[in-house]
Amino acid sequence: MKKCMLIALITIFTLSVFGALCSAQIDRTITNTSKKGSLLIWPLIKGGPQDTIITLSNDYFKSVKVKCYYRFPFPCDHADWVFTLTPNQPISWLASTGKGLDGRDLPLTRGNPPGITGSAELKCWAVNSAEDQQIAWNWLSGEAAIEEGPNMTWQYSAWRFAVNSSTVGAAAGDPGVIKLTGDAGNYDTCPTALLFPFLKQTPSTAGTFPTGTVNNVLTLVPCKQDYVDDNNSIVYTELLPHDENEGSQSGAFVCVGCGLTDPLNQWFSENLISPKLHIASQVANPFVNLTTPGGSIYVHGRQRTGSCANSAGVPLLGVMSMQFNSSSGPFAGETPTAVGPGQAYIKNAGDQDTTNPIFINWD
Repeated sequence: MKKCMLIALITIFTLSVFGALCSAQIDRTITNTSKKGSLLIWPLIKGGPQDTIITLSNDYFKSVKVKCYYRFPFPCDHADWVFTLTPNQPISWLASTGKGLDGRDLPLTRGNPPGITGSAELKCWAVNSAEDQQIAWNWLSGEAAIEEGPNMTWQYSAWRFAVNSSTVGAAAGDPGVIKLTGDAGNYDTCPTALLFPFLKQTPSTAGTFPTGTVNNVLTLVPCKQDYVDDNNSIVYTELLPHDENEGSQSGAFVCVGCGLTDPLNQWFSENLISPKLHIASQVANPFVNLTTPGGSIYVHGRQRTGSCANSAGVPLLGVMSMQFNSSSGPFAGETPTAVGPGQAYIKNAGDQDTTNPIFINWD
């Protein structure tokens, strides 16, 4: 009897340890758009002729340097600079000029960002005084207000990545390599998938959207990026719609990544009737032909080289705007919900983890 009990206890202990190890493998911290972080990502910024008001805040009682990169799509290119943010300092600037809303240089920052035209992605993270090491500084937050036309503006919050360290100013991994792995000493992960709410898409007629209709513009960027060699992961991205009756419809896919050379596959910020949207297994656009007034879009990045050449199983970040009623607005911004556990590693063609972590290479 005692022998049987001992075997049972050993079995329970073994299963508990195994379960704990398995849990540890997937129990990773994940980015969101509400907490404070050490790394901020804005998927979409627009410069002239449209414009964006960008805000960035340091809520700590000490100064910090912040390294920022604009990433421009097709082909991959970037511009970078460094701010100094004083204790508890918020700053705001126009993307088109790199200066404050009053046209003046940004106060106390010892430099302005470059002005840009067209669209870009923006990343900013805390660095040390020598500007060669990313650091834990979970006191940064930021937003973007994008102008689409006169009195037509929508706003969203940046994705915020905290460093898993309780020491403010501590080095966060090796210099120049930001690891998005969600474990001790590194940054939060990107989510496995994104879930966007949307309202039924209506095709454009001579640039006008008739009363009662909606135009959805979806922006997506890969989480893994390389600023040293100016290249970017290419991701086969599934877009699966679900209607209000809990029904799922046949989906679509797009190819995401600034390294794409085929103009018909270059998805960065497009509406859901774009010819770059590849309909899977059906002729009708599932976002135009939704069976209910609204629904959700499940967005998942995969490796599928037959559809997107040189693609990799990398997670994505994004934001979506919805334009209501007509070409004169109004607009609303939709930041998605993070779905699934954090994805710390690039996945293979079978959607299984490899040994290659998700990272941002910058130095």
